[in-house]
Amino acid sequence: MKSNRIILVLLSFFITNYAFSQIFSTTAKYKTIVDADTLYYFSNWSDVKIKAKAQDSQATIEWYSFDSDNLTFSTLLKKTEAQTDDFTTETSNGYLCKITNNDIVTEYRFWIDVPTIDTVSFSIDTVSCDAMEVTANVKANPTKVFQISDKSWVNVEQKLVYNWYISDTLQLTLGNKQATLESPMDDTELKLVVQNQVGNNAIATDSVVAFGVKAIYSYSERERKVENEIATSGAYSAPAEIEFESNSKGNVTVYEWIMGEAARLYEKNPVYSFQNTGIYQITLIVTDETTGCSSADSTLELTITDAFLGFPNVFTPNGDGVNDEFRPAYKSLKNYDLKIYNRWGRRIYHSTNPATGWNGKEGNAEAAEGVYMYVAEADGFDKGVKIKRHGSVTLVR
Repeated sequence: MKSNRIILVLLSFFITNYAFSQIFSTTAKYKTIVDADTLYYFSNWSDVKIKAKAQDSQATIEWYSFDSDNLTFSTLLKKTEAQTDDFTTETSNGYLCKITNNDIVTEYRFWIDVPTIDTVSFSIDTVSCDAMEVTANVKANPTKVFQISDKSWVNVEQKLVYNWYISDTLQLTLGNKQATLESPMDDTELKLVVQNQVGNNAIATDSVVAFGVKAIYSYSERERKVENEIATSGAYSAPAEIEFESNSKGNVTVYEWIMGEAARLYEKNPVYSFQNTGIYQITLIVTDETTGCSSADSTLELTITDAFLGFPNVFTPNGDGVNDEFRPAYKSLKNYDLKIYNRWGRRIYHSTNPATGWNGKEGNAEAAEGVYMYVAEADGFDKGVKIKRHGSVTLVR
């Protein structure tokens, strides 16, 4: 039992000292394992720093470089007796750190490089109305690492990211050389920024000529300011006068607006009055006659609502700004006629405009409180649509 305890103590001592010995870098941008070695990537040589740390304050720390002639880590660069030591270099190569700690020797093999991208260019392979195919051409030297296990060299390629810009606006980020971009709508600049895993990059630019077109439009209803006419965004009361504006991109030479089945217009920014109820799919088609490219935008489905006429049963013409007039709620009315009678059957109010209302006066005098009768007739904008309403309204002051 005693011998077993001694073995366990020695093993614990060995593990503690071995585990405490280490090398690391806080300035490396990227690291990976190649065979059994660590490859450290830095963004520049001034950042290169590898720190060795031992358990014993009087440890021996030795740094060796890889000798490519005899394929060994045999060239002593530095030897220090201390608990910690820093190693810097400006040479891409393999290195070995040997830490002797209480007669226990631990070796760490590692490789250092500052990867750069030497040259970047690109080619525009094909251009169509919708897209252009581009290919990046990049020279980025790999890092050469010698594998001790099988005595062979391997090339560790840089991990590259391809960022494509049009007029300094990022269009696409990919991990491969080929890309499909939207065809340019204007004469502009195409830029490629290739970046590696430590942030070093190279840039290529070239001018490109406008080719494609893209239909885009906006719209708004001309304001009518009628409070009692019922309409909501996308569902309008006839006649709805809508202003359209083309925001299309590219060298557009022909504009075609399709107002559902109602009309076709060929202005850039038309105004159209929708009078019949129904649903209208609004489409803008733009064309560049030089290239033959066309594009369509059918984002808007516009509804003109059915005719409607309704009246309140009470109103309060007391000047407080709330419900001061007897007026209808309506939509999509073409013709309108309203007559109001007092209790003795005498007509005291007549209107042919649904946007206006009775203010509670009989001539120039205030009408008495009480019940009044009304008769209303209206035509909708759709042919044959007629509405008749009659009833009573109470005037309260």
